[in-house]
Amino acid sequence: MAQQFDYPKTETQLREILDKLYQHSKEAYGVGNRPAFNGLLEIMSAETTIVTAIHNIKSNRGSKTPGVDSKTMRNYLQRPFPRVVKEIQSAFKNFEPQKIRRVYIDKPGKAEKRPLGIPTIRDRIVQECMRIVLEPIFEAQFFAHSYGFRPMRDAPTAMERAKVLIHHTGYYWIIEGDISKCFDRIDHAILLKRLYHIGVRDRRVLQIIKAMLKAGIMDECEVNEEGTPQGGLISPLLANVYLDIMDEWITKQWECKKTRTTYSTSGVKFHALRKKSSLIPGYLVRYADDFVIVTDTRTHAEDWKARLQAFLQNKMKLTLSQEKTLITDIRKNYIKFLGYEFKMVPGKSRQGYISRTIPDRRRLKGKAEKIAEDIKRIPRNYSREQIIGAINRINSQVRGIIQYYQCCTWVNISMQKYSRWLQFTAKRRLKQYHGKWIPANQTQNLPRIHQQYKKKIPSIKYRDIYVGFTALTFCKWERVPSKNQAETPYTDAGRQLHFERTKKKKIQARLDEMYSERTAQVILHGKWNNLNNFEFVMNRAYALNRDKLKCRVCGGWLISNTPYAHRINPNLPLDKVNRVDNLVSLHRKCFDAVNDPSQDISQFDGKAQKKIIGYREKLVPSHTRNK
Repeated sequence: MAQQFDYPKTETQLREILDKLYQHSKEAYGVGNRPAFNGLLEIMSAETTIVTAIHNIKSNRGSKTPGVDSKTMRNYLQRPFPRVVKEIQSAFKNFEPQKIRRVYIDKPGKAEKRPLGIPTIRDRIVQECMRIVLEPIFEAQFFAHSYGFRPMRDAPTAMERAKVLIHHTGYYWIIEGDISKCFDRIDHAILLKRLYHIGVRDRRVLQIIKAMLKAGIMDECEVNEEGTPQGGLISPLLANVYLDIMDEWITKQWECKKTRTTYSTSGVKFHALRKKSSLIPGYLVRYADDFVIVTDTRTHAEDWKARLQAFLQNKMKLTLSQEKTLITDIRKNYIKFLGYEFKMVPGKSRQGYISRTIPDRRRLKGKAEKIAEDIKRIPRNYSREQIIGAINRINSQVRGIIQYYQCCTWVNISMQKYSRWLQFTAKRRLKQYHGKWIPANQTQNLPRIHQQYKKKIPSIKYRDIYVGFTALTFCKWERVPSKNQAETPYTDAGRQLHFERTKKKKIQARLDEMYSERTAQVILHGKWNNLNNFEFVMNRAYALNRDKLKCRVCGGWLISNTPYAHRINPNLPLDKVNRVDNLVSLHRKCFDAVNDPSQDISQFDGKAQKKIIGYREKLVPSHTRNK
């Protein structure tokens, strides 16, 4: 029987529903079945889901990139709240996708370009609403060791899984998988059948996905017959659904092989399979369309490659690239996986080998060359402040490279090759600014990093401090913990595990329910009613979270009183006036006191009076205030 859920009225309720979707899906899959869900469209098109989707998209850099209709997210944020919600809900009822705008972007380290499809903002909002609801259903069923485009997973944990497998099994033969133009050749019929199979029984949702997949491409085709457009918000999730067919086929033959006998541990099970069966061992680690299979001999690796090629062609209509799908003895040569290079070298361990990981040499060279070019391009007529800004931008690029590669055991050794070159390039660029070699721990930028190093870096003096170009060698290998499969965004325990691992602050649900219709009417007909757009209605709830349910004037709790959102400076431009940092939560009496300068505020204590006066001053335009 298909599961159905209530219509969410708040973000808290939406989160509870997502947790239940995950739980039901996990329970069904755990006993060897597949879940079945109906009524998904009502959850996707709920006002709460739409607001959550728009909030997710607006923080993405792509929100400023228009589709074929030339609209950006800012166009939606500045419109009235009810009109935006109604437009998206209407799109769900009679979905007709708008054409996709296609652009081509560089592939890292390659001459060829990657096609990127850019849907319109309206279609992106619809896709994000769908992704929010579908993801927990699929997350509960995906293979444990696929890592790409999944929450709370990343490339370093995928690499760590491969290392752990090789250490524990003593298998050194690796198939480096490469599927030719994987995302461009996904078969729509097979994908839709798979979606139905793993729980999406709401045919309205399947029809919308089908329409999305077939959306025409501007100036290229009216109907897209195959592939998922890279650039669509739901495309990575759909690609994982499709490639899960491959995951299931590979893992059922060894890693997840069902046996009549129940074994105490997986180690005992695999030992028995090696002794009593003719099965070919093989362990899979996948990140999107990039994957490796770990096995014990060259013969078995060649067998895996041949069988996988036949399976992909016959069952998934995909092609395994013969030239790029390599078979490697990892004791003799490096494999390339996710921008890393990996090899086993002689060392003190049970098998006599230890792992050595380095950044992909070609990629690292390309990134270093780009940074050098960016340094050289810094204009020669910059002011002191502008050159400081340029140094900060370059440092962000350098730290980004370090953070991606710090899981490599030889990260510092690899960086040494380019670090000195970049440092001298930066020193030459600072010549006209009287740049000096200053010990890093005597500079005042990147204090948490630079305080650890005495090595001299090219720096310039700004007022009484030194600001320097950071070095690629300011890095240390950091061990990556293996992925804890209980860590997920869809259970309380999983969210707690993520917090303990990353120390990232938990994102609180919007407190939409705190705002009554009466509050809306008071604000709607107030002095600044023309500013009450979608962004304002959305962000006032996030401001209330930030204020921890307390009035920013009197400090009193807002739990038993309806909060009022006040703009600190209502004279800002429309694209800034309703941002969270310009909104504060107030009691009604404090809201009235701030917005009515003639009101007597003697009943407030001294601290509150100071705040009221401060907020009142900011209500007056600066050019009027100075007269």
